[in-house]
Amino acid sequence: MDVFNRENYVKADLTRGKIMIGSFFIAAFMGILSGLLPMGMSSIGFLLLIVVLFSGIFLVRRANYDIKKSSDYLIVFFITLFAFLGFWIISLNIP
Repeated sequence: MDVFNRENYVKADLTRGKIMIGSFFIAAFMGILSGLLPMGMSSIGFLLLIVVLFSGIFLVRRANYDIKKSSDYLIVFFITLFAFLGFWIISLNIP
């Protein structure tokens, strides 16, 4: 039976948080950039979405912590997807 290691757990939790915040800001920046592109360049906006999703997954894969969960990939995927879409919609319909 494994003993609970608090130090590894805290390190993994902080790393997960940093990855999620980083992927949110990358997705927000790319979403705004994609929304401000001219209408004829919508395919580039779609490619930016794909790049953002893979960059979030790359951040999780690249992170160096012991307790990786399969749900980390799913959480980062949805954070980047919804942040990108949210900021893309906001930048399309500037108030």
